[in-house]
Parts: sequence; C-alpha cells; structure tokens
Amino acid sequence: MFDYKALGLKVGIEIHQRLNTHKLFCNCPSRMREEEPPLWFKRRLRVSRSELGLIDPAARFEQLRDREFVYGVYPDTVCEVELDECPPLPINKEALAISIEIALMLRMSVIDEIHVMRKIVIDGSNTTGFQRTALVAVGKEDSYIETSYGLV
Repeated sequence: MFDYKALGLKVGIEIHQRLNTHKLFCNCPSRMREEEPPLWFKRRLRVSRSELGLIDPAARFEQLRDREFVYGVYPDTVCEVELDECPPLPINKEALAISIEIALMLRMSVIDEIHVMRKIVIDGSNTTGFQRTALVAVGKEDSYIETSYGLV
C-alpha cells in the first residue's frame, strides 16, 4: 500500500455542471437544443502561447492535425462572446454565487480572490481555442460529498 501523504500526492476534482442561469461570460441563456441550427460557421483553431510563454504539447498536437470545425449557431442563445468576436463580459455573478454555495456545501475552502484563467483547448470542443476557467474553492481534510456509498 502506498503512503500517499509521504508521497505528497494531491488530487483535484474538476466539476462541470450546467447551472440554471445564463452563460458564464455573456447574458445568453444556457440551454440545450434538439432542432437543427439555422446558422453554421467554420473555424480552424491554432495554438497560442500561455501566459508563461509556453506552448502546450497536447494543443500543438491538435494543431498539427489541421482540422476544420463546423459549429451550429442558434441566434437566441449564441452571441459574439461565444463566437470569440468580442471580449467576454464580466463573470456571471449568479453562477459565481451558486458555485460558492456548492463549495460551502462540500465543506471546501473558498479562495479569497478569484481569477479567470484561459486553458488552451483546440480539439474543436469549443469555438475559441481556449476555455475560460476559474478556481473558486479548494478542498481540505474534512471536505466531502455524500454518495450512496458513503462520504467521498
């Protein structure tokens, strides 16, 4: 058996969940659609350097694949922010409040100052070539979530 504390192992969990509010960096509603989008656009995504001036190897690999991506657009739920045609609006305060409430329910430690970061993603899963993300809270020794298997 490994002594994970002696190894200094730290494990994080990233939770992706659609919240019942508008999108995180614009005022568009956040809802899934079944019908065919009325508009389409194509984009080739290119790698860019991080804030540290580094290029992510996984992003470089994706760029070498030289793929073109096609995205569907619903005009009532997609705006210029999501199309990467204008800067993002300030963070959705309601979504931030919900995230903090969830963190507190999980007995996490909410950080003092939240910074929005860019995570380079050019696999076609989003239109911009990067994902905006923020660290809201960190776990501590007594953080947990209740499951049917007990506390995790």
